[in-house]
Amino acid sequence: MTPADLVLVGHPFSAIGMAEHVRSAFRAFRAAGLTPGLIDIYGMDRNKDPDFEREFAGHVVPTLSPKTNLFCINADEVEQAMGVLEHLGSGPAFQSAYNIIYPAWELANYPEPWAKILDRFDEVWAPSRFIQDAITPVTERPVVHMPLAVELTMSSFLGRRHFGIPEDAFVCLFFFDFSSYAERKNPFAMLEAFEKLVAARPHAPLHAVVKYKGGDDGNPARKALEARLKALGGQAQAITRQLSDNEIKNLVRCCDAFVSLHRSEGFGRGPAEAMIMGRAAVATNYSGNLDFMTPDTSLLVDCELIPVAEGAYLFGEGQVWADPSVDHAVELIGGLLDDPRSRRDLGERARRHIRTNFSNRATGLRYAARLEALA
Repeated sequence: MTPADLVLVGHPFSAIGMAEHVRSAFRAFRAAGLTPGLIDIYGMDRNKDPDFEREFAGHVVPTLSPKTNLFCINADEVEQAMGVLEHLGSGPAFQSAYNIIYPAWELANYPEPWAKILDRFDEVWAPSRFIQDAITPVTERPVVHMPLAVELTMSSFLGRRHFGIPEDAFVCLFFFDFSSYAERKNPFAMLEAFEKLVAARPHAPLHAVVKYKGGDDGNPARKALEARLKALGGQAQAITRQLSDNEIKNLVRCCDAFVSLHRSEGFGRGPAEAMIMGRAAVATNYSGNLDFMTPDTSLLVDCELIPVAEGAYLFGEGQVWADPSVDHAVELIGGLLDDPRSRRDLGERARRHIRTNFSNRATGLRYAARLEALA
């Protein structure tokens, strides 16, 4: 299969979640022996990350395939994207091709206005069972469970010193974006768990790293987060500068545990990347991360379902999401701290699990099998 047969549409050069979506799909196809073309919808963020330029620039094509196209975008972006593609002369190709959309979503019910947009495509790929269950009731199109690939490649190795992280500390990592409905990521729950752990173990070598972006200096939530990190002194740090893809992967490698007390995830790439690195993943026992987080390969935090607060998320009215137990998270993280051997064993089981089931090749073969079935 060549770029004439298959084109992926998305944001391969950008530092956003959906950009990683199209990058992982491209890598998975390549691992299965297929070479798709890439359309960078808006031409954004070119030449900002040299690793992305080396990997993807040579595969950019000007128009859609007349055979098969995979749109790694969300439904709310389709209208604008199609306008750009029409301008590129891809209109006739879209009409003749089999077009698949591969969207993300983070709540149990998919918005009906967006479902109507999905109906413009021939098929929907769902990155998790959670997303599949959300979309299936609201569209007549086939909704196929197609997990994302999780496999990390680093262009160079960076140690803790690069990030200013203490060498001898037990490090908990979390990252999120203030400008993208931070309530869903629930960063203050992770911080509360860490504060309780520090209070209970004042002499333990604990360190928290919170990587975040977005939110201006006057944002009350951001100011509250910064004040609480400052109160922890040398046991916590914020990273707010934009990191390269290589730096982000190394930051995950430098932690001991990735802690995500999220309210809901469509997939949950942060914990998955920690697991492929052989690190402990501690996350809420709810939503898309349950595709790859099992009791044998990760630590799942007890939770109860609560209503989504007004304005806390898009189309949240009448929906529920998780309220994770901070005390249970403290217990689980404390166990990792107390038993390094058990922590290493957990990380190794996690690494094997992700490599076996969610590697580029395993995912690419699933992709290829589906396309072959459609031929």
